[in-house]
Order: sequence, then C-alpha cells, then structure tokens
Amino acid sequence: MLTDAKLKSLYAAPPAERIELNDGTISGLLLRVGPRGRPTWTLRYTVKGRGGVTDRGKKLAGRKFYRITLGEYPALSLLKARAQAANMLADADNGINPVERVESIATVRRGTIAELSEAFLEHHCRGRLRSADKAEWIMRDYVVPKFGDYAPKQVNRRDIMNYLDDLKKRASKTATLDTRKWLSVFFNWALEREYVDFNPVSGIRAPVKSKPRERVLSVEEARAVWKAAQVEPFPSGSLICLLMLTGARLREIGHAQLGWLDRANASLDVPGEHYKTGDPTVIPLIPEAMKIFENIPKPPKGPYLISSNGGKRPVWTATPEALARIREGAEAELGRKIDRWTIHDLRRTAATHMARLGVDEIVVERVLGHRIGGVKAVYNRYRYIDEKRAALQLWADELLGKSTAAAAAPPRRARAGARPKAVAVSAEAAA
Repeated sequence: MLTDAKLKSLYAAPPAERIELNDGTISGLLLRVGPRGRPTWTLRYTVKGRGGVTDRGKKLAGRKFYRITLGEYPALSLLKARAQAANMLADADNGINPVERVESIATVRRGTIAELSEAFLEHHCRGRLRSADKAEWIMRDYVVPKFGDYAPKQVNRRDIMNYLDDLKKRASKTATLDTRKWLSVFFNWALEREYVDFNPVSGIRAPVKSKPRERVLSVEEARAVWKAAQVEPFPSGSLICLLMLTGARLREIGHAQLGWLDRANASLDVPGEHYKTGDPTVIPLIPEAMKIFENIPKPPKGPYLISSNGGKRPVWTATPEALARIREGAEAELGRKIDRWTIHDLRRTAATHMARLGVDEIVVERVLGHRIGGVKAVYNRYRYIDEKRAALQLWADELLGKSTAAAAAPPRRARAGARPKAVAVSAEAAA
C-alpha cells in the first residue's frame, strides 16, 4: 500500500526506469514515476453497463478498460487522489464514464442550472474551498432538485424568495440559510462568467435568524443516548458513539479515512485540508473509541471508514431514521421525554462536562480543536496530546458510569515549557 513516506522518497529520488505502483487501497489507482520524476496518478476502470445486460436486467461491466490521468504528485496528494478515484469509480459503477463527465465539464454547456452547477462545483469549490462538501450537499439536495431544469437566466428574485419561504417550513434552519448562501455564491460565480446578467439572490435577506444553540445534555441524558447509540447498527450508531467519545466535529469523524487511523499511537491524524481551521490535527482515541474503529472492517471500495457503501463516500450525518431510533431509545431508557437535541449538541455536552469535571479551559479548547490566540498562543508549540487524551478519558468514565471518573483530573499546564502534572479533582467538582 502506498504511503506518504514512500511517495516522498520516490519524489526525492526517482527510479532509474519507469515503474507503475498500485495504490493498494483504491482498486485501479496507479502511480507512474520515471527517471525524470513527476509522479503521475492514473485510474484504470471499467464502466458498468457497457458490457450489456443479463436476461434479468442486471448491468454487466464492460470488457473495455479505460484509463484517465488524475494529476501529478505532490500537487495531488495521496488522500486527494484516493478521494477523486473513489468518486470516479462510483460513477463507473453507476454506468457513467468519468472520462465523459470530465470532458462535459471542460466544455461547459450553458443549458440548465443542473449542468452549470456541476461546473461550479468542479472549478470553484472542489479542492479550493474547505466548505466544498457543504456546497456539494446544498447544490445536490436543494438547488438542483428545484432549479435544475431552469436556464440560468430564467431564475428571478421571486423564484428564490418563494423557494426560501417554502424551505423555512420543511427544512432545518441550517439547510435554509446555507441554501441562500450557496445560491448567492453560485450566481456570483455565474455572473463573473457571463452566464447570467445579475445575481437574483442579491438583496434577499436571510429567511430565518440563526440563533446560537445552548443545549447541553445532562449526564443521565447523555448516558441514555450513549446506550441507545450502541445498539444502533453501523454506520450511524458508530458515528454517534465516536462523536460522544472524541468531542470532534461531525465532518472530522464522518469523513475519517483509513490512512488517518494511527493504530500505533491510538489517534486519528486529520490533514489540514480536512480540518476546519486548516491545520493538521491529531485526535486522541481513548480505548473505548479505538475499539469502535477496530471493529469497523476495512472498507472494500474506498478510503472512508464511516460509510454506507463500502468506503466509496463518507457519511454526511446519521440518517434521520437512526436519530429517531436513538432518541426514542434514550427516552425509553430514562422513562421520560428528552428535550430536543442535535448531533452538534453532543460536542457541546462533552465540552461542558469536561469543564465541570475540572479540566482546564485551555485543554477543553484543544479537545474541541479551536485556535487559541493572544497570551495563550504560547501553548501552540505543545500539542496537548496527553492532556486531551486524559480529558477525554475522564469524560468517557463519567459517560459510561465508571467509578474512576472522579479519581483525578487530566494534567494541566502551569506555564509554558513545564511538564504536565496530575491535579486531583475535588469531590464538589466531580459531583
């Protein structure tokens, strides 16, 4: 299997003759490298359906193999090459030839919003914006289903306003606000390229007010949610449990890839391009979290660990059906109704209870992956891995009802450069 270390070595010292290396993770993904260097990613594949269909209507893979060049290393990293190849293989499995898709994007047709939105995602979002995944979600689930058959110049302000008013009634606040945002970004992009004469979203106010949530689950509620999530099947159950044990953001766990998992150091190494702050980040995995990852079988079709299609694509969130079962299970466990909570509330809950248990504020911020500025920025040189791990274990012991929860607080930093020391938690703080 190709690794970053091996790729860096090949880039620094090219072989005497051209060689071709299999990735080992994504089927058909190859790296060509010769004496002149310039390692190049290619993908070899067949297209389902090009071989005809059976008597029962099942599509057969074509006998013809296609090969497409993805890009050069290191401009196209190992992780990005795998993600791009996985998406293309998913298209091929659905009977869509990635070569034809790329060619259609290169020669953008101006016919419909659906056609133009694909060019927008490819040329403006993917590989350029950290929020590209959210843009793709909004365009796919909210913009194209409504406006996909429209010509770009057919959409007017009234169409946008009516649609946002409709979304207010049936979609979440986040989806409604993000739909307005990405419609505006899309039309600004189209305006610059003269696909439209004006941005119809310009001047339209946000359809709903965004109010910061403050919901924190009590320990009893969190324990009930944990028990309900444990019996929920993969991938939603595993996703919720991991979010509760790590305090990480939904995207960081939902998009976790096989290459990020460091079993030797029990951690998840998230590359900067996949982290909200843009900084490479290490998420410590306490034994309970590591056990969940160890029980996930190696994805056979792509790099993503938390996936419903063999690793081809990551999960965006837990399914509505799974969340409903977890909420119902938690209420049955407690024997009462639980005020509405969201997945992000689990992250806030973990942070709040770690602080209640005596974890230093700086350590809590580090667990959450926030950037710390000002005077506290002196701690940037120290990654707080041990402190974060201890804080998460303290919270896990509380969540799982272990008797060791109040034994000791995680190490604190007294001053820059000092070694961490254990500080006992008072009985009042642990109560």
